[in-house]
Amino acid sequence: MPAVLSLKAQSRRHIAPRSEALTTRGARRRIARRCVLQSPMLIPFQWIGLFATLTVFAVMFAIGLMLGREQIAAALQRRVVLAAVVFAVVVPVPVLAVLALKAFALKGPVAVGIVLMAISPGAPVALRRALDAGGNRAFAPALHLAIVILAVVTVPASVAILDWIFAADFEVTPFHIGRQVFFAQLLPMALGASLRAVRPALAAKLEAPLGRVGNVLLLLLAIAVLADLPPIIAAVGWVPTIAGVAMTLCALAIGAAFAWRDADVRPAAAIAAAMRNPGLALVIATVNRAPPEVTAAVIGYALGLGLTIVAFLQWCRRR
Repeated sequence: MPAVLSLKAQSRRHIAPRSEALTTRGARRRIARRCVLQSPMLIPFQWIGLFATLTVFAVMFAIGLMLGREQIAAALQRRVVLAAVVFAVVVPVPVLAVLALKAFALKGPVAVGIVLMAISPGAPVALRRALDAGGNRAFAPALHLAIVILAVVTVPASVAILDWIFAADFEVTPFHIGRQVFFAQLLPMALGASLRAVRPALAAKLEAPLGRVGNVLLLLLAIAVLADLPPIIAAVGWVPTIAGVAMTLCALAIGAAFAWRDADVRPAAAIAAAMRNPGLALVIATVNRAPPEVTAAVIGYALGLGLTIVAFLQWCRRR
């Protein structure tokens, strides 16, 4: 039996007749978990999604204010390291996730959520966290931009490979990924970079205040997600969160290793490999009509990831 169940099969199971669904204890548990997810949240997911969109736009616009010719020059000077770190982001981390699923015999929505996060690189806040960790301010933006642009190709390719390995009936097109990447990251970054090119003095003046605003919005977003944590845990348990912690620790080590001896870019490489993009993961889940438990698993993984990154940043500051 494949470790990752078909998203479409799960969506069909979600609308199966009631009499058939109640034939096993496992089916009754799944229905109870769905009832928990479908009950009113303290903060509705739609509101969180809208606030997340505003937050990501503000964060990426502030990052765009940092982009200029020096970032491109830094990337060209370290093109071998850049290629190595991008490889670390899109290959070893997803492979590690698949091996972990097989080793621990994880199946169902939890496994799907973990895999979707593993194949979704380029989180919008990754660059900000890389800079907080002491990443090179010239190289880190170029690395993030390369990962985000390549995600339009690497994510559909990863989905196709998983479909071939697990017969999982996944599907997603570059258009789906490109649309999410463009509106969530590339557009606000381009606006910020354009302002820097036209009015560099104004961009320099706005960079720090907007960075602080973005951090406050991220904190408020985290609080909103934590407010809805109990029903999420009730639906999928702690396994996605534990997986998020373990995978993030391994990915931090992988990213740092692929930076090799270039200590100046090692923090940015570690963060880039570890940070996963819940927005992309949810796009794939939505396209494939995944059941609510997959969304809960993605959020649970993101919680574990966030906690681990916060601990990593504290460790970096104390070094």
